Amino acid sequence: MRLFVSLTPPPEVLDHLDNALESVRALVPLETGHGPPALRWVPEELRHITVAFFGELPAGAVEELRDALGVVMEECPPLELRLRGAGVFSSRTLWAGVQDLAPAAHSRRNGPLTDLMAACERAGRAAGSTVERPERRRAHLTLARARGRAGNGRGRHRGPGADAAEQLHRLAEALAVYEGPPWSVDEAQLMLSKLGAGPGGGPRHETLARLPRGG
Repeated sequence: MRLFVSLTPPPEVLDHLDNALESVRALVPLETGHGPPALRWVPEELRHITVAFFGELPAGAVEELRDALGVVMEECPPLELRLRGAGVFSSRTLWAGVQDLAPAAHSRRNGPLTDLMAACERAGRAAGSTVERPERRRAHLTLARARGRAGNGRGRHRGPGADAAEQLHRLAEALAVYEGPPWSVDEAQLMLSKLGAGPGGGPRHETLARLPRGG
C-alpha cells in the first residue's frame, strides 16, 4: 500500500488559490498545436500538503502506523498555516509554498510544521517505511507538473516560444507574491495513493484515517 500523511487546506483557501491560478494561466498556452499542453495541472480535489511519504508498506502495518500517527497529532501544538509564494522543483513541478504562522513565543529552532513532519516520518520508519529523504524539501502544495521531458526545448511538449520548464518558471515568478488566507489545522489524513487509478490515468487518493490535532 502506497501511503502518505497529508494536510488538506479548507475550501475557502483552495478557492482563493484557484482565483490566483486563473489569473496567471494566461501566461502559458492552453494548446501547443503539437499534442497535449506542456503542463498537467493538479485537480483541486487532489491538492494537499504532504507531511510525510512512506512509500509501499504492507497492509498489516496500517493499524500500527495509524495509531502512532494518532499520538503524534494528539501531541501536535496549535498549527496555523498559509499558502505563500511559489517555486519549481527540478524544472518539472510547480508548487505553492506553505508558511508556518506559529507565534514567536512558541517558535524554536524549528516551527510546529517542521516538527510535525519529522515526527510523522519517525512514525513511518517505526512501521517499516524505508523511504530515505536525505534532503527534506520545504512543505509545499503541488500545482502542476510537466508532461514528458521538461526543459529540453525540443519535441511536441514545447509550447509556442516556451517549453514546459520555461512555462513553470514563468508561472512561479508570477505567483511569487501570492499570499493566501491563514487557516488553523484541525486534522491530518493518512492517505492511500493508487497510481494510475484516477481520471486521465492520474493517481487516486483515498482517506484511510482522519487524525485530529490535539485528540
